[in-house]
Amino acid sequence: MSVASLSPSGLPRWVRAALLLAALLLPVRGRAAAEAEPAEVPPAAGEVEEEGADGEAKADPRQVALVRLRLPITGNDDTVYQARLQRAIEKLGKAPAGVGDRRPLLVLEFAPTPEGGATEFERALRLARFLVSDEMARVKTLAYLPDSIEGHAVLVALACEEIAMAPEAQVGRAGADEDAARPLEPGIRASYEQIAEARRTAPPAVVLAMVDRAAELVRLETDRGVEFALGADLEALREERAVVSEDVLAPPGTLAVFTGREAREEGIAKYLVADRESLARALSVPSESLNEDQSIAGEWRPVMVDLSGPVNQRLVRRIETLIGDELERTNVNWVGVRIDSTGGDLPAALRLAQTLADLGDGEVRTVAYVPKRAEGPAALVALACDQLVMQEGAVLRGAEPIAGDAEENPGRLDPNLQKELEGLLADPQAEIDAARTTVRETLAPATARTWSLLAAAFDGSIELARYTNRETGAQRVFSPEELEEQPAAAEWRKGEEVKAAGVALDIPAERAVDSGIAWQTVEQFDDLQALYGLTEPPRTSEPNWALELVEALASPGLAALLLVIGIVGIYIELHSPGVGIGGFVATVALLLFFWSKFLDGTADWLEVLLFVTGMVFVLLELLVLPGLGIFGVGGSLLIIASIVLASQTFILPQTEAQLYELRNSLATVAGAGFAFLILAGVLRQYLPQSALFRRATLGPLEEADRIEQDRREQLADYEHLLGHRGVATTNLLPTGRVEIDGELVDVVTRGEFVERGDAVEVVETHANRVVVRRVQG
Repeated sequence: MSVASLSPSGLPRWVRAALLLAALLLPVRGRAAAEAEPAEVPPAAGEVEEEGADGEAKADPRQVALVRLRLPITGNDDTVYQARLQRAIEKLGKAPAGVGDRRPLLVLEFAPTPEGGATEFERALRLARFLVSDEMARVKTLAYLPDSIEGHAVLVALACEEIAMAPEAQVGRAGADEDAARPLEPGIRASYEQIAEARRTAPPAVVLAMVDRAAELVRLETDRGVEFALGADLEALREERAVVSEDVLAPPGTLAVFTGREAREEGIAKYLVADRESLARALSVPSESLNEDQSIAGEWRPVMVDLSGPVNQRLVRRIETLIGDELERTNVNWVGVRIDSTGGDLPAALRLAQTLADLGDGEVRTVAYVPKRAEGPAALVALACDQLVMQEGAVLRGAEPIAGDAEENPGRLDPNLQKELEGLLADPQAEIDAARTTVRETLAPATARTWSLLAAAFDGSIELARYTNRETGAQRVFSPEELEEQPAAAEWRKGEEVKAAGVALDIPAERAVDSGIAWQTVEQFDDLQALYGLTEPPRTSEPNWALELVEALASPGLAALLLVIGIVGIYIELHSPGVGIGGFVATVALLLFFWSKFLDGTADWLEVLLFVTGMVFVLLELLVLPGLGIFGVGGSLLIIASIVLASQTFILPQTEAQLYELRNSLATVAGAGFAFLILAGVLRQYLPQSALFRRATLGPLEEADRIEQDRREQLADYEHLLGHRGVATTNLLPTGRVEIDGELVDVVTRGEFVERGDAVEVVETHANRVVVRRVQG
């Protein structure tokens, strides 16, 4: 009941005088207390602490900076983070030091990586001691825990002056990585006690129960209020105080751990927030002030890669190779992807998006820079990066087809060809459904995006809106379907519509920033450099000579040329005695073809096996089993199939882009076959006449030799050859041809196999039947 509600009648005069004096003094004391120490208690759900003329919460004028700590802390991470904190202090240090709680605020956001791992105690202790040192006294530190942390990273959080936690996040189990079978090392226990006494963020008994399994943590209600004690100190405490109740929070053999709600109730966490926006509201600061300042986030070692034109498997493999080489050779930690694309192949975009999202789990910052447009699957790649920066006037557009000619949009087929081959394509809706499943289960968990926002890049049926949480003030962009999946769906209030169902996602740069989809807009590329504090323009990664050679050899034109050279070499070899230049040229050409396809990622051992098997079948048809046709036709089909499969990453086309790629593969094979027919006719006509190949090929006989051979064949008398020696010009299986004294003779062996080029001797003649045997040695 307020003083103003009391009626002056019926009260004694001295009571009315006391009430009047209290009414005059209480506001003065309240104003004095407010000026001495500003309130930092977060507003109640749905309330705003103080509103300005525009109806928005009045921001605290204090300077704020946020530094993100990725867990686990290992190696030289403590040194890296100390350098970041010092740079943040230098930026915040413009204000005079030490004005009570009006000091600049430094927020440390703890971000565990999905891979997990143990934080090294020495690294955590060095960072914790730095946080409680005199150097940090110029700023006020706050540990923000959006996710659960355990292990020695807890020591770093306890070294901050205040803690803010998500309701379901957990803090504790600091000794989880210590050997449970051995007593806690005294040095570790003493270090935790030292930090707890220096900072008092949590009671020392709570801190020790988090790290020491042997300690028992008890919560007491005494005549002095709520206290925490270790089991070993209970007897002494009972003698000193009147204990009303005791509650064991962590029995011996366990490690103390608290959820955000429990930590708030016990006074360990000062703020209970769901995300950064909720934290900004609790601190009464602008939400943008809690964005990590990229100029202090790290000593960037940047590199840029270009994604221009339609997204396809070949382009994705190239980008992945470039990024992998840069990570290995130059140890980059900032990867910028410059995107100017009109769409492309969805499976290829999913693969690249997952690669970039997985990079963001570590110490590598991925940044998508869109100077003009990122459309369809390319928009998915942009959204998968840690941060999206768009140039003013750029657009993020979804999967609806963009009108344009084939040259501007080569990933799409001519409508007539599409109609003819539509039976080869899988159900487009089935492909979209499969992609949505991949995004929900794999891609979205690796990013900070909602799955419906990512899927809207290729699925026009998704409806998107901006929702605000009534309790925390958090804002997210997702679909009604994803809204139903939220733990407290009723607390989200629908706001601005981002995308209607049945239309393509179409968001210009300015609207993307307002919706929280993009991080920043810039006027030009130089502004991107300044945004991240880069002293020089980031280097654009280009393929080295080996990668350029592989890409050149794998291109359709050179691939077809290698095939023509290989087939012509085989043709020449079959028309030449022994193993000659034709076989060598064919081997080199085919090796280069499959080697380039291997490194380009489109071929595997299956394609090589099919090609070799096909060649064996064709040779069997030509040399061993002529006339049947089965091996010849089957082998030719196997060769064609191996070449087609070696030029693409799929077996059957599932998308229009893959169907377009299949058309290119078939065109390459058809072009190579047509060129071979022309060259074979030319070689058959002119090669035997050339001086270089006259002795290497089996050309037609001279006119006099042909007449003499015809005469002898008519007489059927080869008795003059008895005892003569010659060279087999074909394999004798057991029949074939032998060159004896400069003439070709059809011969037969007595069942033995004689290879082409082996020396033979005539051992028997009967009319036109000439029997030979191999000459040993």
